[in-house]
Amino acid sequence: MTDNMKPDPLLDTALRDLKSPEPSPALMARILQDAGAMQALEAARRTPPAPSELLMARIARDAAREQSAKRPVEQGDRWLGPSAWAGLIAAGIAGLAIGLADPGGAASAAWSGGDTLAMNALIPAYDFQYLEGE
Repeated sequence: MTDNMKPDPLLDTALRDLKSPEPSPALMARILQDAGAMQALEAARRTPPAPSELLMARIARDAAREQSAKRPVEQGDRWLGPSAWAGLIAAGIAGLAIGLADPGGAASAAWSGGDTLAMNALIPAYDFQYLEGE
């Protein structure tokens, strides 16, 4: 035995009981009870309960109601509705307004053929390409 391992009488007793050839009667009773419960569960899984006639009638009634109800908007019609066109028009007008306002100065620098350093300020990741030639 090493210095940090001290004898533990409870552990020794527990290990000795595990090695005994005859299991305790309480343990055997518990094992038999669990086995009986497992057999009952397996039998219940093999034969599921049948639904009642009342439940089946309610399901049929609800299905008939759903099939007869008219849908206000079909799936394909949603993309052709007025709200879809209004959204597309609003996005187009906003894009046109932002493009004409030129908030970053990118269009004027690119179209005038002017200062390339102004363009580099917008795209800092590509600075090394323009500075190699200088």
